[in-house]
Amino acid sequence: MWHGGYVSEIDYTHGYYGELAPARMRMIATLARQKTSVSEEPTYLELGFGQGLSLNIHAASNPGEFWGNDFNAGQAATAQELAEASGAGAHILDDSFEELASRNDLPEFDVIALHGIWSWISDENRAFIVDIARRKLKPGGILYASYNVTPGWSPAAPLRHLMKQYADRSTSGTLISKINQSLEFAERVVGADAAFFKANPAVAKRLEMLKKQDRRYLAHEYLNYNWDVMPFSDVAEMLSEAKLNFAASAQPIDLIDMLNFREPAMKMMQEIDDVVMRQTVRD
Repeated sequence: MWHGGYVSEIDYTHGYYGELAPARMRMIATLARQKTSVSEEPTYLELGFGQGLSLNIHAASNPGEFWGNDFNAGQAATAQELAEASGAGAHILDDSFEELASRNDLPEFDVIALHGIWSWISDENRAFIVDIARRKLKPGGILYASYNVTPGWSPAAPLRHLMKQYADRSTSGTLISKINQSLEFAERVVGADAAFFKANPAVAKRLEMLKKQDRRYLAHEYLNYNWDVMPFSDVAEMLSEAKLNFAASAQPIDLIDMLNFREPAMKMMQEIDDVVMRQTVRD
């Protein structure tokens, strides 16, 4: 399959994600007391850019050289139109991760960024991303990766599995109609007094939230063939193959312990020297 199990019937939503902004990344690194080599004119690569809105906004509003890759040709065409309209000159590619990893015309990058993609692709494609980072991220550069992490996403896994199984077994209708049917079916399961939802009331609330969200987002977030919720330690181990170490959460508020933890938890984490173990406990 050319799409590698990734939803391709429906394009991704048009959304802006500030976490991908290079200036924000430099700010986070400064707040976390992490030294980087990223300048104010970075060479920047976004992997899996969707409609390319964030990529093109950053290319138009920041000095530097901006590259983006998304294997969906339709989305790449939209991103190219945005690049031409802005005049910012972002380099738009529509390679698979395997093809991108084998290219010999890419520069070295100060920043490589991917939003959500890590959770929705195969182990093989994750390995290609690690290879790209190992060979093409400059020493002292920043890799930003968002993903669905345990334990926060763990209770949602059975709900997602239920929805995907129902949608996959539906024999008629568009993908959008199958999503609607799967949501209705999941709601019936909740209404049938399922013990899982009683034991995990936050999941029932998540279902209510999903009913209000854009069906294109739900298709890409919940219905890909690959959907992996990973502990931080697994991601850290994979990215260590690219000589990468954890720097900080991309959310500034996460850096302020007193806003997130009570005194006993803060004291406990201060006693943990190992970065991976400390972050595991934080999660």
